[in-house]
Amino acid sequence: MKKLILVLASILLFIYILLSFLSFRGDYCAERELWGINRKLAFIVSHQESTPDYTINQLVNRYRVFAKKYNGSIYAKRAQLIIGGVYLLRKNLPQARLEYRKAVGPDKESSAQAELAIAKTYELEGHWDKALAIYKSIIQNYPVTDSGFLVPMYLTSHSVTSGDRDQAFTDALAFYQRIVVKNPNSRLEYNALRMMAICQLNQKDWSGTVKTMGKIILKYPVGKGIQEEVNGINLLCVTKLHDYDMGINIYRKFIQKYPEHLADGFLKKMIKDLQLLKNKRLIIQSAPVTTPIIPRYN
Repeated sequence: MKKLILVLASILLFIYILLSFLSFRGDYCAERELWGINRKLAFIVSHQESTPDYTINQLVNRYRVFAKKYNGSIYAKRAQLIIGGVYLLRKNLPQARLEYRKAVGPDKESSAQAELAIAKTYELEGHWDKALAIYKSIIQNYPVTDSGFLVPMYLTSHSVTSGDRDQAFTDALAFYQRIVVKNPNSRLEYNALRMMAICQLNQKDWSGTVKTMGKIILKYPVGKGIQEEVNGINLLCVTKLHDYDMGINIYRKFIQKYPEHLADGFLKKMIKDLQLLKNKRLIIQSAPVTTPIIPRYN
């Protein structure tokens, strides 16, 4: 009986490995085939003015054949997005929208990209109301996709009046705060915290910005991000808040939490420098606060 079970288990394992190999091989073939078509597209894009319409139509047909061949796969959706992009490039915006809509499906990343592209076509036509409605639906339906994550910040750059701009940053801040709460200890939380700091900086919430930057380095003490956040904390504590203890306390918490971190020596020097400024009771207001660049969609 045991021998029979082992034989059956071996057969099942072989079938699993075979199916995995076939699946990988299919993905590899699809990816390689799409890469070949994309090479042709790259050449056409760099020679738009000299490329006749029939050549572009032939390329679009190749993408359609590919999408049909791998129907239901992520590669078919990618091909459909590219077809929409070709029509966008040719400034045929209604047709581009039709093609992008075909890319909407179960895969959230592809769907968010397609919806974003549709919104962009309306924006290019000057129909901001239609574009805005789609942008808001992306925020609602695809919040943790790459596209959906950046839309709230993108909308802050489209505010006309200062009142609209303030509200846009308030909405964006609330969005990223929700992301932080729902996705602890993740890359998503790290990125959301950085977006929160940008929103607070634009709102001139100096104290809130410093607290958020402090959370970033205390929870994610990696890479050059530490240097960037420390520079921001120092600048705001010294020139805006005139509260040296706020920065000092953050750095002390860091050293206590990560006693052997490579940044400890650097932060000890920051504590010493801030303490010196505090003891001398210096008020510095000359250093400008630079607002980080808000992401834009091309």
